[in-house]
Amino acid sequence: MRSMPAPLVPAILRHLQAYAEVAGEDAREAAGAVARRVVVLLVAGAAAFVALLMTCAWLMALAWDGPWRTWTAAGLALGFAAVASGLAWFVLRPGEKRRIELFSRTRYELTRDRELVERAFNGREPAKNGDEHADA
Repeated sequence: MRSMPAPLVPAILRHLQAYAEVAGEDAREAAGAVARRVVVLLVAGAAAFVALLMTCAWLMALAWDGPWRTWTAAGLALGFAAVASGLAWFVLRPGEKRRIELFSRTRYELTRDRELVERAFNGREPAKNGDEHADA
């Protein structure tokens, strides 16, 4: 590859600075979205756990004086094991991967710039930075 002319260096540095700004904006948005979801999930999880404990205590209180108390405890343990196994299978299954789209604008800008550089080095018609299909 030819040596880079000196006038291109400031433009490349400005471009890298713009990448850093876009990546910073993406990171702030992603952190905010993740933080909101984590807080909501923690509160919902805590409430569900308390409700589950109260339901188990209620079932054990109902069955305590009867002949079904050991079967009630065993049934609760089996139910918890089934739910835990089902959730683990759902999260760890080898099928489709749930993909979270983080830094989408940064990836978009990198893809556009890669295409522009490829066009410039392949000798095609020079494209402007906003053109989607300059060779169409």
